[in-house]
Amino acid sequence: MSDFETRNSKSELHINVKDVAFHLSKETIAKRSATVSSLLERNKIDELPCILRDIETDPETFKLVAKFCYGYKVNLSSDNIVSVLCIAYYLGMKEEHSTDNLLGKASSFLETRVLPSWNETVNALRSGDKSLDKLADFELVDLFFDSLIEKASYDPRLLGEPIKNREETTSEYRPNPRRRLFDNDWKSEDLITLPLRFYEPLMIRATESRSIPVEYIVSSVCNYTKKWVLDEEDSVSGKKREVVEAVERLLPHKRGLISCEFLFKTLKHSISLEASSECRNGFGIRVSKQLDMATPTDLKILTQGYGEKDIQLVRTVVTSFYSNYTNEEEDSEDVSVFVKVAKLLEEFLLLAASEDTSLKLEAFVALGEITAAISLGVLRYSDGIYRAVDVFLERRGYLTESEKMEACKVLDCKKLSRQGCEEAAKNQRLPLRVVVQILFVPQLQIRDTVAKEIKGGEEKVEEEEVTVWSDEDEMEKMSEKLLGMEIQDHECVIHRWKKAKKVSVWSQVKRKFGCLTTSSSDDACTCDAKNNNKKKKIHHLYK
Repeated sequence: MSDFETRNSKSELHINVKDVAFHLSKETIAKRSATVSSLLERNKIDELPCILRDIETDPETFKLVAKFCYGYKVNLSSDNIVSVLCIAYYLGMKEEHSTDNLLGKASSFLETRVLPSWNETVNALRSGDKSLDKLADFELVDLFFDSLIEKASYDPRLLGEPIKNREETTSEYRPNPRRRLFDNDWKSEDLITLPLRFYEPLMIRATESRSIPVEYIVSSVCNYTKKWVLDEEDSVSGKKREVVEAVERLLPHKRGLISCEFLFKTLKHSISLEASSECRNGFGIRVSKQLDMATPTDLKILTQGYGEKDIQLVRTVVTSFYSNYTNEEEDSEDVSVFVKVAKLLEEFLLLAASEDTSLKLEAFVALGEITAAISLGVLRYSDGIYRAVDVFLERRGYLTESEKMEACKVLDCKKLSRQGCEEAAKNQRLPLRVVVQILFVPQLQIRDTVAKEIKGGEEKVEEEEVTVWSDEDEMEKMSEKLLGMEIQDHECVIHRWKKAKKVSVWSQVKRKFGCLTTSSSDDACTCDAKNNNKKKKIHHLYK
C-alpha cells in the first residue's frame, strides 16, 4: 500500500486495476476528478471501475494519477504521457473543475517536452499505442504524425540512409549545416519500431507531403520489412503477411529505387506467406521491371530447393519482363537490357550447376530451356550454356549416357563460338553424339560462308542489313520458346517492341498507395502478316 492511501472505511474508495488493489479517499480524488465527483453525487461510484477498465488503464499510470490527487509530485515522460492524458481526460481532471489540474499539466508537457523532440515523439507514439484509440476525437495521432514529418523534412536522414542500387547514381544528401540535428553521440529513434497501424499511415502521409525525398522513405520501408518479416523468425505468419501486404502498398514502382535483392526476397516471402494476389503481382511487376539490374545471386533467391514451383516462378518473372518491358526513357532501339537478362540467365544456370549438387536433372533442363529461349536471337553464341552443362556433368559423374544426353539437349551446338567448339570437341564428359555434332559445326560454318559469297550482290546487301538483333525468324523462335511455355500464339517480344508504338505498362497504374492496378497493356504482336489474331492481354500471376 502506498502512503497516500486511506483506511477510513466510510470514505474509502476500493478499486482494482488489473488485479492491483487501490484504497483511496473519495473526497481527495473527487477534488481533482469531475467524473468521480459526479458519480459520488449520483451515488454511482461503482461505475468507476468500468470506466477505468474501458480505457485499459495500467496500475502504474493509475498510481501516478492518484499520487497527483494527493498532492505528490508526478514524473511525466514520453513513456507515460499518452496514458496519463487518457486517464486525466476520462476522469475529468480539467481546469474548470480544479485549478492547476493534471490534464493541463500533461498537455503542456506534451507540447513543450515531447513534440519538439524526434526521439520523444516516436517513443510517445509507440508507448501510447492502446491509449491513443481512446483519444481519437482529439487527433493526437495526427499531431504526432505532423511533428515527425516536419522533422523528417528538415533532415531526411532521420528515416535512414538511402539504399543505393548498383546502377543508381544518386548523389548523397547533404543537409544545411545550420539545420544539422545530429550530435556525434546522438542516435535517432527509429520509426521501424512503431506498430504497423501507425507506421503505414505515417509513411503514406510522408509520401503525400512531397517534402521528403522518396529515397529516404523507401529506405525506411525496407528496414521495416527486414525487422518484421525478413529477420523475424518467431513472428506469427499472419502478422508477417499483414506487414508484407502493407509494404507492397507503400513501395513506389519507379525502377531502380529498390534493391533487386530486397525485391526478390519480398516476392518470395509474399508467396510463402500466401499474401493477396495484388501483393504478389505487385512485387512480381517490380522484380520483372528491373530484372536486367539483378545478379545471379538475386535470382537464386527465387529457386531455393529448385522445385517445380520455383522453376515456374523464374519462368513467370522472365516472361513478364520480356512481354511487358518498354523503354520509358528514350525512343532508341537499344536492346542492351535484353542482352543483360540473357547473360544473367546464363550466369545463373552456371551458378546453380556449380554450387548446388542437389539440383536435379529435370530442374537443370527446365532452367536450361528458359536460358536457351532467352539467348535465342539475343546472344550470338551459347558458350555460357555450354559452360553450365559442362560443370553440371562434371559435378555429377554418376549420370548415365542417356541422362547426359538429356542435360545436353539445352545446348545448341551450332551457336558455339570457334573457341567453344574447340574446347567441346575435346571434352570427354560430353556424350559421343554431342561431340560428333560439334565436330560438324566448323564444316557447316564454312559451307554457309561459301554459299553466302556465291550469292548475288542484292542478296548479299540484304544479308548485311540483317543483324543478330533484328533477325525476325530468330526473334520469333525465341518468343515461341519462351512465351509459348505459358501463352499460345504470342509473337516476338523484341520485334514488337521495336516496331510497334511504345505504350508504358505503368502508365495505367494509379500511383496512389493502397490502390494498385495490375492490368497490363496489350502485349500481342500484330507486326507479322501471318498472324492476324486480335491483340491479347497477358497477365502473369505469381502463385
